[in-house]
Amino acid sequence: MRCIECGDELLRERAELGYAYCTKKDCQAGHRSAPVVTAVAVNKSGDSYLVADPSDVAARAAAGEFGRKNATLGADPLPRAAVPAPRRPTRTTPAAPTATPPARRWTDAQENIVRLYADMGLSPRQIAARARENTPRLGITERLAVTILSGPRRR
Repeated sequence: MRCIECGDELLRERAELGYAYCTKKDCQAGHRSAPVVTAVAVNKSGDSYLVADPSDVAARAAAGEFGRKNATLGADPLPRAAVPAPRRPTRTTPAAPTATPPARRWTDAQENIVRLYADMGLSPRQIAARARENTPRLGITERLAVTILSGPRRR
């Protein structure tokens, strides 16, 4: 078999692999093409790279493979116009005033220490003992530790 560019004899291994041109620089320049690398942007992450034929990448993009994914996490996917508005009953009596949430009985420093020790896996009794040892000025008791851990986390 002969090279289609220069006419020299082609190596048997190259012919078996399906090449019709030799390894000379001038012969390869006209036939060899570098791989096409396409970067696909990914939300909150580094780009994802594809090494593929440009027509394959275009076909996959047209099919929506690289499009935005549904990330509603179980929320209603229907548009707001399609969802009927709920009917509200008319009130005949005035609404009772809402109660204000009770004031916290501990400081931010106390909550920080209690939650830190709780995240370490300590029980309320162990939390109180360690707090007496390390931060006695905070006055953390077992009861206070239970109260803090039972309440909502501060934001």
